[in-house]
Amino acid sequence: MERRMTKDEAEQLVVKAVSLAMARDGASGGVVRTVIINSEGVTRNFYPGDKLPLWHEELEPHNSLLDIINASGPEPMHM
Repeated sequence: MERRMTKDEAEQLVVKAVSLAMARDGASGGVVRTVIINSEGVTRNFYPGDKLPLWHEELEPHNSLLDIINASGPEPMHM
């Protein structure tokens, strides 16, 4: 970036990045916790899942691992 980010801009970037990753990973826990460490001390923030942005429309659809396995896996043996 050409400009310096404010603390709030940096935190919002992190929240967006983590929530985008969470949209792809159902086992991520559903919340975002941030910690800011600077000369002023330590600030912890908690973002519950219902306060995070939804990214469903912005993400490209993808198949689940089960869909991929079922589509490309070998046919079962018939005995």
